Amino acid sequence: MISRLVLALLATVAAAPLSLAADISLPSRIDAVTVFPDAAAVTRLGEAKLPAGQHVVLLRGLPATLDPASIRVEGQADGPLTIGSADIRRAPADTAPSEDNQKRLRDLRGELSKVRGRIEAIEAQKKAVVDFARIAAEAAAKDGKGFDIAQARAAWAAVGEGTAQANEALQSESTRAADLEAEIRALEAVTGRPRPNAQPLVDLAIAVEAGRDLAAGFKVTYRVGNARWSPVYDAALDTVANSPVAKVSLVRRASVTQRTGEDWGDVELTLSTARVAGGATAPNLMTQALTLREPPRDMISRLRMDQGWGVATTEAPATMAAPAPVAEAAKAVEQEASASATAFSASFVVPGRVSVGRDGSARVLRLSTHELDAPLLAKVAPALEPRAYLSTNLTWADDVPLLAGEVSLTRDGVFVGKARIGAVAAGDQFELGFGADDRIKVERVPVRRRDNDPSGWNATRNQISDHRTTVTNLHRRPMRIAVIDRIPVSENSAITVEALPTNTAPTERIVQDRRGVMGWTHDYAPSEKREIRLGWRLRWPADRELVGQ
Repeated sequence: MISRLVLALLATVAAAPLSLAADISLPSRIDAVTVFPDAAAVTRLGEAKLPAGQHVVLLRGLPATLDPASIRVEGQADGPLTIGSADIRRAPADTAPSEDNQKRLRDLRGELSKVRGRIEAIEAQKKAVVDFARIAAEAAAKDGKGFDIAQARAAWAAVGEGTAQANEALQSESTRAADLEAEIRALEAVTGRPRPNAQPLVDLAIAVEAGRDLAAGFKVTYRVGNARWSPVYDAALDTVANSPVAKVSLVRRASVTQRTGEDWGDVELTLSTARVAGGATAPNLMTQALTLREPPRDMISRLRMDQGWGVATTEAPATMAAPAPVAEAAKAVEQEASASATAFSASFVVPGRVSVGRDGSARVLRLSTHELDAPLLAKVAPALEPRAYLSTNLTWADDVPLLAGEVSLTRDGVFVGKARIGAVAAGDQFELGFGADDRIKVERVPVRRRDNDPSGWNATRNQISDHRTTVTNLHRRPMRIAVIDRIPVSENSAITVEALPTNTAPTERIVQDRRGVMGWTHDYAPSEKREIRLGWRLRWPADRELVGQ
């Protein structure tokens, strides 16, 4: 009868080796990995045959960066099995030369030997061609035969062709030999010395007691740092002819990197949005105390104080010590911001089994695809640039939220740039831009600008600015176009800003809670043109300089 024993244990760091009967090595492999934005949870599986009695099962070669408190051990056996403590033993780093480098070195040396053999054969062939021509000429002269010009020319051509072919092959093989020798020397320099920067390792010692001889399987889970995943997105806008509503295909991807010291080969990979390496509770916000800095004393006051005309006070030292509480409060705010996380958690199980190397190279995986309705809107800010930019306001309806990340943008198959989006929950809206729209013509011209020339005491300066923006829809379909412009905003009671009566009434008097910024959003028919007038009058004291224009 097979009994299944599952025991989750908190691992404790052992001060001394365990004094049990025998140590049994536990061969294992990484079966599954869950990657978080700031860490990873690794699951190893191993099997061992246990004789009856008490033993220590050793799981060797784990990364030293694992969190001891995160270790969990589960066991399954075909007989009575008891799992005791699970302790960590420090193991020396593997400083032996790399076996991969040694194998590569052997292969290179074998290939170099073959190349040198081919070089010797080519040189012998070249020598044979030259010797053949000389021997043939000497034999003809010895027999007393006449000198045949045609035969001589044919022989010279054959010798020249054979020599050229031999020289070409000899040059190619010599170059290959030189490359192999250089690679061998570089690899020998690395392989011939131990790896001083090898990562330290730890062994996990699991105390077990078997009621009889049995076969046991173990599942060990632990958390390591130096691993993360970050979201990346592809947003492809596909416009539909003669329709103001297009489609956006949003592909969610994950970029996975790790430098844990272990190769994740052929594993079940799960991506989680939970953050496990940060704090578990909100930081404590300290009291922020405010005080006023005393104005500096003038030169005469300081001279009197230096000459003993006044009595020194303790105000200056108290003022110098005042900023300390402010610095402490600022630090608490920064700590809260760095520890903030999303208010939701989700997991992505990657289909199949994948591999992620330990060298830090990114493995990009596709997670999901979503088709979204994309109402098109062309935005124009003529005060900054007389050009329209195509954008769309998307609504996210999926239960799994979008994390903040970079988006690659394409419009009708053409890459137009990159952008970033923040965290988006179900039901939220977010905006994406898809490049300039050259089929919307924008012109902005000043209608008038006038300044008075004030003179006299307590005079007031007046300035009038008036602009006209013309927007034309050159598309063959209707387009919704938003023009964003602004008038100055006074921050001083001495400055007066008045809108001109000739201004075109805006559809939005305040855009995105920005004072003075307003918008004119309309549906434009094909070839339709609209004009927008915007102007203002400024008044301020003539003896003061106006700042911020």
